[in-house]
Amino acid sequence: MTMTDPQRQLFRESPAVGGERPGATSRLRLQGGRLFRHSAMDGVLVLLTLLNCAAIVATAHFFSALGPWALAGLGLFFVLMICTNYQCIAHNFIHNPFFRAEPLNRLFSVLNSLALGMPQTLYRVHHLNHHQFNNDYRGEDGETGDFSSLYRYSSRDRVPESLWRYSLLGPLRTDFGRLHAMARQKKLAWLVWCESAALLLFYAGLAWLDWRFFLFYFVPVSFLGQAAALAENYLEHYGATPGDRRTDSVSCYGRLYNLLWFNNGYHQEHHYRPFVHWRLVPRLRAEMLPERQRRVVRGSHLSNLFNH
Repeated sequence: MTMTDPQRQLFRESPAVGGERPGATSRLRLQGGRLFRHSAMDGVLVLLTLLNCAAIVATAHFFSALGPWALAGLGLFFVLMICTNYQCIAHNFIHNPFFRAEPLNRLFSVLNSLALGMPQTLYRVHHLNHHQFNNDYRGEDGETGDFSSLYRYSSRDRVPESLWRYSLLGPLRTDFGRLHAMARQKKLAWLVWCESAALLLFYAGLAWLDWRFFLFYFVPVSFLGQAAALAENYLEHYGATPGDRRTDSVSCYGRLYNLLWFNNGYHQEHHYRPFVHWRLVPRLRAEMLPERQRRVVRGSHLSNLFNH
């Protein structure tokens, strides 16, 4: 894709990557207002990031005074927030940047990196790669195009590796050097460096507040949050059929799940038309294949675990 404005590249829609049909998305487009580009409801996602960052700092500050039950509850909260960030906040921001003003989008990209635990721009590169190859099988060279494919590290051809290996080893497999090289090709290295510097300063501040919190609590909780996000990605694709944008993902239509997780259950719909805003993606259900011809599970993606 030809790039004429490197600073806008991070936030520009890419039909070639997402598989959009020209003009198709325009019929499912929210106009937003003066602050938010698409919907004021995106402000809820921004508030969740702010809450998460504030909760991390507060927990570091009061760590020595907190009891085991409070720390366990907060740990569960942080794991859920990291998972929610990958699946909802950072994810929706990649496809539909929240703010009308580009400087605010860049600022949020830096801020959300603190809550996400990795540079937002590197996650964008990683995630758009996922949409380009859509959980593909290994090719003749023994590799998958999708860095997060369930089949990438499997010992058997066209059989996904186990959920536990995928989730627990996944955080250790991320090739940050390769992601950075891809971001550099798009002239986005400057933003990666800004996000990385902010992360290092944030982590240094947490360690300064309480090094025991950082080393023995924050690091393992962050790892579990990353593993939970990978487990969710696994369940969003396990049992689906790669190679067809109408069958390569798993959908679930539980009302409570989709209310709490910003319509994340409409995952096949999302892979079919990635740049449709999360508020409108349920309208794509009518364009999907009949449910007997694709993978649909009840309630939430968690129920796909019981079909594993």
